[in-house]
Amino acid sequence: MISTLILVAFTLNAAHADLNSDRLKELVSINSGSANLKGVKAVQDKIKPWLEELGFEVSFKENPQGEKVSAPLLLATLAGQSPKAITLIMHADTVFEPSSPFQKWSMKNDQIMTGPGVIDDKGGIIVALQALKDYLSELKVKHETPKYTIQVEITPNEEVGAIGWWKTFEELSQKSWIALGLEPSFEEGIVEGRKGNVWYEITATGKEAHAGVNHAKGINACNILAEKIQKIQKLTDYKKNLTVSIGHIEGGQDKYNIVCGWAKAKLDTRVPSKAIRDQLNQQLEAILKDSAITYKIVDETVPMSTSPISQPYIKKVLDLIEKTEGKRPTAHFSGGVGDANHFARDGLVIIDGLGPTGESMHTPEEYIDLLSLSSRAKVLTQFLLGL
Repeated sequence: MISTLILVAFTLNAAHADLNSDRLKELVSINSGSANLKGVKAVQDKIKPWLEELGFEVSFKENPQGEKVSAPLLLATLAGQSPKAITLIMHADTVFEPSSPFQKWSMKNDQIMTGPGVIDDKGGIIVALQALKDYLSELKVKHETPKYTIQVEITPNEEVGAIGWWKTFEELSQKSWIALGLEPSFEEGIVEGRKGNVWYEITATGKEAHAGVNHAKGINACNILAEKIQKIQKLTDYKKNLTVSIGHIEGGQDKYNIVCGWAKAKLDTRVPSKAIRDQLNQQLEAILKDSAITYKIVDETVPMSTSPISQPYIKKVLDLIEKTEGKRPTAHFSGGVGDANHFARDGLVIIDGLGPTGESMHTPEEYIDLLSLSSRAKVLTQFLLGL
C-alpha cells in the first residue's frame, strides 16, 4: 500500500513538473519586452484562462497614462470569507525587446533551462499558478473556502518602473493584509526588503559657437554637466547602502568644431530608507542649483524597508524552504527595485523573492532551476494554508 501511494505521488509530481515546464516554455517563447505591448498582452492572454480555471475573475485595466504607455494590467480576484486580501505580485514584461538576440528557451540539461524572462518573472508566474491550484485543491478536499480574498496582480511594465500604476498599487495594497512578491529567489534566500530608487534627467544648457573662430563666445554644456557629475558621483556611500550612478550621457551636435550647447544625463539613485532618500535629494538639489541646469524626476519608487511585522511570516517561509529543500536560506535586503516596493506601507506584511531559483537575470545567460518550480510552489502552498 505504501509503495503504491509513493508511486502515485511520484506520478502526480512528475505530471505537475511536465505541465509547469510546458507552460513556462509557452510564456518564454513569447517576446514580452516592456515596449512590445502586443507581446506583453499575449503573455497575459495565455495566463488569463489558467487563472479562470482556478475560479478567479480576471480583468484588464488600461494604463491611466494612456494605452501607448504600456499594455494593460492583469487583475484576478477570488473572493474569500474576508474582504481583506492576500495579494500575489508578478510581472509579464522582460528587459529583452524584439531587437534582442536572446529570444528562445533552451535546455542546458534536464534541470536547467535558459531563456528571456525564464526566472524574471515568468518562472514566478508558474510558481504562483501551481501554488494556487494546490492550495485551492486542498481546501476543496476539506470542504473549505479561502479564509481571505486572493488578489493576483501581473504588471505589464515592471522592468521600466511600472509607470502609470502607482496609484493602482496603493489601492491594492490598502485592500491587502499581506503582499507576496514572486520575483526570483537567489542562493542567499528570499527578500525581506528592497532599496528604493529615484531617477533624474539632468539637462545642462550652454551656448553654441564655432570651436575655432569664436571659442570664447561659447559656453560648453558638456563641461558644465561633467563638473556636476564629478560631485554627484562622490555621494555614493556604501556604508549607508546608498549608490548613485550615471547611466547615460549625451549632448551637442555630433560635431568636432561646435562648442556644445546642450547636454543631458540620466541619473540612477538607490536608497535603503526614506530618511536617506530625503537627505540625498537635498544634496542633489544643492549640487544642481545652477542657472545652466534643469532637472526632473522621471521615476521614484519608495524603499521597501525591513518591517518587524513581517518577520514572523518570513521565518515561516524560511522554515518551509528548509523543510522542503533540505537547506536553510536567509532573508536579505536587495539593491534591486520591484513592484513590491509600491505596495509597501505601515501595517502591511510583505515578503518578496518567493519565485524560483536561478541566476543571471537581465542577461543572455538567464537561467532557472526547474526543480525549484515545484519546490517553491509547495512552499507557497503550505504557507497559504497556514495563514
